[in-house]
Amino acid sequence: MSSPPGSGRRRMKTDRYSQQSVEAFRPLITSRVVLWCLLVTGIVSVIVGAVIKSVHKDQVYQRKVKYNDLDGCKISGPNEGRACNVTVRAKRKMNSPIYVYYELENFYQNHERYLSSMDSYQLLGRNKKKGDLSDCAPLKKNGSRVLSPCGLVANSMFNDVITLATPDKTMRENSIAWGSDLHRKFKQPNKFEWAFTSDDVSGCYKSACDDSICESAGVSTPCMGYICRGGDFDSEKCQKGDHVVYYYKRANYYQFLYQTFPDIVSPIVGVKNEHFVVWMQLAGLPTFRKLYGRITSDVHKGDDLVFTVVNNFDVASFDGHKYLVVSTTSTLGGNPKDLWLSFLGMGASALFCAALLAIKLHLSPRKLGDTSYLHTD
Repeated sequence: MSSPPGSGRRRMKTDRYSQQSVEAFRPLITSRVVLWCLLVTGIVSVIVGAVIKSVHKDQVYQRKVKYNDLDGCKISGPNEGRACNVTVRAKRKMNSPIYVYYELENFYQNHERYLSSMDSYQLLGRNKKKGDLSDCAPLKKNGSRVLSPCGLVANSMFNDVITLATPDKTMRENSIAWGSDLHRKFKQPNKFEWAFTSDDVSGCYKSACDDSICESAGVSTPCMGYICRGGDFDSEKCQKGDHVVYYYKRANYYQFLYQTFPDIVSPIVGVKNEHFVVWMQLAGLPTFRKLYGRITSDVHKGDDLVFTVVNNFDVASFDGHKYLVVSTTSTLGGNPKDLWLSFLGMGASALFCAALLAIKLHLSPRKLGDTSYLHTD
């Protein structure tokens, strides 16, 4: 039996909200209201900008050194492996953690052809053939081997090796990538395996091991041997000197990331290497900096931080420059200069417009008409 009209669940709501008869807020925007709004906006913006600037002045301190032109650091082509020392002197105390960045100038990661040259499914572990990698054009293979990962972005990674050589100071290279990127956007190729082994793999280091070694470790054949370097290079997966074996499917068909960048990427970490993940987060401007590591102890005024840099990344080919940046952070993050400049600029503009409006109202006031005609019942 159906309910009678107007009763039960189908009863029409008669409140003002349901009937859309709530009175609307219709402010009368007069010149004086605009003047007060501009004054309040300007004053608040200037105060906020000044506070942010004071935070930047007191908490954020950074030093930047261009090193691609230093003696011993110049290279004439990629992957030269030329080592040099870069010294950064602290002119005031820097409290830990102290962040170390590399900065590139005149490198356009935002170029449409560059940023589109990658395959997201391949980065998520799918083993794809050359014919299925149209998104990676123009860089799909190296010689006869298909690149995994392919594309301009992945294969142009910044590969200078930066280490802190100052005694009693340590630079960690973990926890530099966004967790969401690291765990959701990058996975090792399908069928990848690795395991510790008690066998000596020095005879098959990064090359095919005897099947008995693979089988005893429970890894598919043919596997390869690796002696761990330990620490952040191997993402704390193993200790220095540990012997492990690993397996990549169709290793003779693909060139994997650890083979493209052997000084940066461990074979048991691969595309989950944090330097690689940071590089794959594309910059929007031609001059940008990316996090490389962090120093875990305080640096006092007058201390020298000595970095050993193995130069592999060639910037001369695109008229660029390389910088090493050492910086502390504030409660607002890294360098909030653009933020406080924006607030001060907006505040000054609002106060300037308020001053012009006040002068106009004083010299040539405009009489307000009868506002009763604006209200309808």
